[in-house]
Amino acid sequence: MKVSICGCGWLGLPLALSLKSQAIEVWGSKTTLTGVEALKQQGIKGCLLTLPISGEVNAAINQFLATDVLIIAIPPGRKNLNPQAHIENIMSLSIAAQRAGCQRIIFISTTSVYDPLQGEVVEVTPVRPNTASGILHYQLEQQLRQHWQHNLTVLRLAGLFGPSRHPVKFLSGRQLSAAKQPVNLVHLDDCIQVISAIIQQAVSMPIMHLAASSHPSREQYYTAMALKAQLPPPDFNQDNDGVNGKKINSNQTLSYLGITMKYDDLLQGMPELE
Repeated sequence: MKVSICGCGWLGLPLALSLKSQAIEVWGSKTTLTGVEALKQQGIKGCLLTLPISGEVNAAINQFLATDVLIIAIPPGRKNLNPQAHIENIMSLSIAAQRAGCQRIIFISTTSVYDPLQGEVVEVTPVRPNTASGILHYQLEQQLRQHWQHNLTVLRLAGLFGPSRHPVKFLSGRQLSAAKQPVNLVHLDDCIQVISAIIQQAVSMPIMHLAASSHPSREQYYTAMALKAQLPPPDFNQDNDGVNGKKINSNQTLSYLGITMKYDDLLQGMPELE
């Protein structure tokens, strides 16, 4: 099996290395020659790729896109967000992949498409996104679905954390609201485990999502994590904003794949902070 990953960043690179360890032929894209060379040094076949793709693609890009599975893991970025440009980038990639003979797409989306829903959210819960990120990702989900139909798997991920990346490091000591709102987070290792299973099992479930099943309050969670990291805890306003909030329930996705999450209890076992 051949898997190509467009976006070998914080999620894409460790995913590529994990797939390589499973004897899968793994290709990854980078926007610089230095980045491509770094991939090659780690045993990943690198491709120089910048978006949008226009006109005829060269042989290297065509070889990258002629794959069994293409994983699109390109975040739109928070600074200077240009939704239309990002949509153009991703859809040009989609068109080029179809022309090259790509068989399946896994699109990494976000559970922010569920904002501003309250209560338990499952994979089939209707969405009405109201944030820039949620609206952008949902538009891409819909357009990619038109292109790929049942050959597209959308994986909506909750807030990501893992090595060198934990939100408490940015929230430490800050004044925060919504103390009672539940958190929705997922560890990098669990993301990799689920994406690997989606690839291996050739799933037919069109939309999946992933978050730890525990949903402590923001105040409870970030206070505990700050203590574990030996950082000043955030200072929460004792208001009622977001008391209900949303809780991502991933039971259907996990049951379908036959997976038990490694970091399902958010208040336990966070080696990055210890």
